[in-house]
Amino acid sequence: MRWLISECSHGCRSFRSVQDITSAILITGWLFTILVTASAASQTSPKKEIWAEVRLVDTQAGSYHEETTTQNNQIITSIENDLVFNRMGSKVEIRSSSRYVESEDGHLLAVSGEMSSSAQSTRIDATASGESLLIHTSTGGRTYDRTLPFTGDLLGPAAARRLTVSHLKTVGDTISYQMFYPELASVVMITDTLRAIEQVTIAGEQEQALKLEQTLSAMPGTTNVWLDRDGWLLRQVTPSPFGDIETVRSSAERARPIEIRGATLPQETFENTLVTSNIRLPEERLIEQLTIRIAHKKPELGWPDFTADNQKVLEQTPDHVVLQIRRALPKEDGVRPLAKPSPDFLPYLQPNALLQSDDAAVRAIAVEVVGNDTDAFRAARKLQKWTNENMKFDLGIAIAPASEVAKNRRGTCFGYAVLLASLARAEGIPSRIRMGFVYAGGIWGGHAWVEVLAGENWIPLDGALYSPGPADAARFSFFTSSLQEGTVAKVGELAKLYGSVDIRILDYTIHGRQVTVPPDAKPFSISGDVYRNGWLGLSVQKPKSFRFTQLDAVWPKSTVVAMKGPQGQLVTIESHSQSLPVDEKSAEEKLLSADEITGMPTEKIVAGRRGTFVSSSDAAGLAFRERGNLFVVTAKGANAAQLLTEAVSTLQLQN
Repeated sequence: MRWLISECSHGCRSFRSVQDITSAILITGWLFTILVTASAASQTSPKKEIWAEVRLVDTQAGSYHEETTTQNNQIITSIENDLVFNRMGSKVEIRSSSRYVESEDGHLLAVSGEMSSSAQSTRIDATASGESLLIHTSTGGRTYDRTLPFTGDLLGPAAARRLTVSHLKTVGDTISYQMFYPELASVVMITDTLRAIEQVTIAGEQEQALKLEQTLSAMPGTTNVWLDRDGWLLRQVTPSPFGDIETVRSSAERARPIEIRGATLPQETFENTLVTSNIRLPEERLIEQLTIRIAHKKPELGWPDFTADNQKVLEQTPDHVVLQIRRALPKEDGVRPLAKPSPDFLPYLQPNALLQSDDAAVRAIAVEVVGNDTDAFRAARKLQKWTNENMKFDLGIAIAPASEVAKNRRGTCFGYAVLLASLARAEGIPSRIRMGFVYAGGIWGGHAWVEVLAGENWIPLDGALYSPGPADAARFSFFTSSLQEGTVAKVGELAKLYGSVDIRILDYTIHGRQVTVPPDAKPFSISGDVYRNGWLGLSVQKPKSFRFTQLDAVWPKSTVVAMKGPQGQLVTIESHSQSLPVDEKSAEEKLLSADEITGMPTEKIVAGRRGTFVSSSDAAGLAFRERGNLFVVTAKGANAAQLLTEAVSTLQLQN
């Protein structure tokens, strides 16, 4: 789930630290295009079209094209969106096209749409039948069918336009109507309120515009929309955690996507969406229980539903929630051989457009990995370990179905979750996706992981942020889904919190010991020449002529504390989550190599722990394990090996 800092050559198993996974957690590129079509309606004139530029961080990042024609007494509206942005050196392009067919009286007859945010596209075809939509979703050479019921009228774009222009006359007037969004694969209630009638400048010309405040039932917050006197889009401003996304009417020459380099999102854009923790958790992937206080900076967005088997809301007000999370463990008598499940679990077993457990490549992997094992949880753990070891992290992929992930074995945390859940279903193990926030490396960021049914219990497993067994409690979710309803149908739940909350740890339990975090707790303390981090159980004394630095480093850095000398010498202590299989012998060497420290590895004892020591003329490093943590101490500069030896001689660790 990492939304990342650097390019991750080892994927979510990168030993550069949990950051290589956690930054990717934070952005999957979901929220940029789904609101653009909210005002897309059309008249019954023979043909009309508009072009618009889509801008992000003051840069053209995409285009919008809408065209309407009338054929055989049917109104046909075609809409195309293209958005390109660059995040941490990776280019992401999200494309969508949709085609609405409606009767002259405005009733929706059919909708088709095609979306892509990876190498593979997904097509949706929906046909209205009474008070239901018959939906066919096709991707990766397979098609999945479902029926979506709705109540009331379902309008097409032309009817929505006529309704807007005819009913919004006076400031304060409001209308509501329903449309089907193929981008969300769901029916959305749209509410428009007229806020002003004003003059705006578009492409250097003055236009009289209706300024609307628009809300969508699928998303929190509001969008400002300006329409011309005929109801065509002039301008739209959609707030996002990364800045406003602006769509502005333009000429075809300026807007047409011949070659859009896209907006480059700066580093601080991502950092602003992360939540810095009040303390640094020890052995984060082994946390057994956690209590947190989530404070909302924008309570008007509302709270998502925190209901989950291993989560309990202890207190909730409009501006904060106190949530307790426990690490879910399978019961000894609950882990049973694979068996035919009850009909209630069919949505968690059946393939769908994302969790393609019927794909040949997915099934082949599952069969090979699980073998003859008939224990559900043990089989799921094998699939989790395989996913962790065989996937590579790739920020250039936003959302991809399992058939693509199984072939390319690349993706963000969402790709890890999609593949693991699909592999489980292929072996007859019910699975579902959970999305929320996870703690990693001193920050909280968005993440996706999996739950599998072991006996009668749903047990979380994480293919990206690996832990040897059920997923840790240093995470919380706000929706759990079979993904039967579509790709991003519940993305609004994430948008309620993303970039809008503070999170404080109130207490945690590790190795059966509960630790209470006082309200005035500090992440570390310094007394003279001694640095202490009681949460990590670490203390170290700096040389007299050195000074402490990098004291507040969090993602994307793994530094706990550094000491800088008068001649530029630098001693750094890093803490990495041991989110990798415990039998990984070369983890220490890989961490040292990532710090550009090479040489013949030897064994060295530090603070009573056995570690791997490597040195060269001007750089030395020592890596060692402390249960669920991997510590790395490095020294760079003159006499690096001696400097490192002196530094670690004062280092102490307490369990």
